[in-house]
Amino acid sequence: MSATGASASDWVNSLYLSIDGGGVFQQDVTMTETALPGVRENTTFNPGARGDFIVGYNLDKSWAVELESGVICNSIDKIGAVSLDSAGVDFDFCSVPILANVIYKVPTGNAWTPYFGVGAGGVVGRTDYQSPWASHCSDTTLTFAYQAKAGVDYALTKNASFGIAYKFLGTFDQRYYLSTLHDHIKLDGIYTHAVVASFTWNF
Repeated sequence: MSATGASASDWVNSLYLSIDGGGVFQQDVTMTETALPGVRENTTFNPGARGDFIVGYNLDKSWAVELESGVICNSIDKIGAVSLDSAGVDFDFCSVPILANVIYKVPTGNAWTPYFGVGAGGVVGRTDYQSPWASHCSDTTLTFAYQAKAGVDYALTKNASFGIAYKFLGTFDQRYYLSTLHDHIKLDGIYTHAVVASFTWNF
């Protein structure tokens, strides 16, 4: 095999693909509305779901870099003391993170591989609002995001592994315009915690 062929083969053999999914919990956040100037309400969320797709590249046996994207969805439970379910209101949020990660894999010499990682990038956030007295309205925003994660993988075969991980994702303030209500809302920094199961294929 030529040197060029060997180099291309090594590059491909360093690649891996991973998918994961699980539950997500979003911390309470303070919401500010322009329709109610000066009013800042504590907002709580229902549990939601997160799923991701990752393309990674092993720099060596310990370090890797990744591109990660996916979707995180949940809905508002209460704004202040008001339950949205009791008011017949649906207020849903979905986010698409687009992140570059750096990963450190702890060499153990066996089938188990603990790892830690950090990442940064952006989140495309979308909100959908529906109530009995207002038409459906939605808006989309782009916000800086950062992530930390930790997990452990178990090698099922030379190429395939299964794992479990915890992911923390934070964003800067998110701002949306609800056109039907003529209302701008601001959500102070969003912080989500997810526990996911993953499957990884190493080339």
